[in-house]
Amino acid sequence: MRLPVLVAVLLALATIPAAAVGAPVSPATSAAPAAVDAAAETTISGTVSYLNGSAVADAIVLVGTQSLFENASTAELRDIAADPPESVVTATTDESGFYELTVGDDVDAEAVMAVSDEGVSRLRRYEPGTLDLTLRTTEPLGFTAEPVTSEPGGRATVTFTLEHTGDRAVEGLKLTLGSLPDGWNIASTSSESATYHGANRTFTWGAVEPDETVSAELKLFVAIEATNDSETYQLPMFAGSDTHPVDTEPIEITVRYPTERPERTQTELPGFGTPVLLGALGIFVAALLARRRS
Repeated sequence: MRLPVLVAVLLALATIPAAAVGAPVSPATSAAPAAVDAAAETTISGTVSYLNGSAVADAIVLVGTQSLFENASTAELRDIAADPPESVVTATTDESGFYELTVGDDVDAEAVMAVSDEGVSRLRRYEPGTLDLTLRTTEPLGFTAEPVTSEPGGRATVTFTLEHTGDRAVEGLKLTLGSLPDGWNIASTSSESATYHGANRTFTWGAVEPDETVSAELKLFVAIEATNDSETYQLPMFAGSDTHPVDTEPIEITVRYPTERPERTQTELPGFGTPVLLGALGIFVAALLARRRS
């Protein structure tokens, strides 16, 4: 009697669906939707900061095609940031300069850049993960200097001037003199607002506020054997800052010998020309005759 009962139980178990006894679902079936989502979206995050490392809040990070960004002016980039087309995805930085955005497969993600009212970053290649961007002001500043003329063995004074026309303070401003020709030396330097470092021949400033003008003066000793004829020298200068792009011009010094003058005789010395000498001689003779008469 027990054998028929056992057989009946086994037959009953064989007819119960596998799902009813907790059979596992195929891994391939459960992972498929997640795999599709991962392929459709990527994430990029990072920070936007100025050249000096301080955070940029409310900057717009753009992701899109390289051709769209590299052919656009700064004003056009700001228009794209304000009203992005469907081919561009954006994110806004928080107070700490942090951003994070998800890029879908409907965006042709080739390039990344940041845009704000103060400037734009350089174009960067898009790669999912972490990407920090550096904002540069859109208006470069520049040191200017007038060309000067000197003689061999003379002193050439060159004054560099920078007018800050932007609306944000320039920090870490530097101006450096490059290499000098053989026999040339720095005779002296001066600046009302900068500190000069002789070891690396560099002027450095503190914060330069908008509408402020700064200057630096270099007095150079020109080698006595600098030239046998008129020659113009281009002496390299380098400039930069922590917050703004800064350009500078090379020092331009034309060295020439003084104009040759004919040799003077003793009677041609200043104040002793022939008319003066004859007049003095006449006065002397008249005085001598008057003395004899007396």
